[in-house]
Amino acid sequence: MKDMKFNYGDAVILGEIDATGNSIKRPGSVVAITPVETEQQTHAFGYPLGTVLYTVEFGDGSDQLVPEDALERGT
Repeated sequence: MKDMKFNYGDAVILGEIDATGNSIKRPGSVVAITPVETEQQTHAFGYPLGTVLYTVEFGDGSDQLVPEDALERGT
């Protein structure tokens, strides 16, 4: 498995496009890490082998499972 860019509790920022097409940055924290290591996981998560997925929790209590390349280091 490749080295992970983030660890549990790290502050991160998820860049997204909102419904109106504007770019927004959502700060959050890493609460879970899921490496995609089997063919079964590729089908379940929809990401290729070797992808590292992070569950990020946001200030409003919501969370989202996102691939590593969608995140940047927060402050």
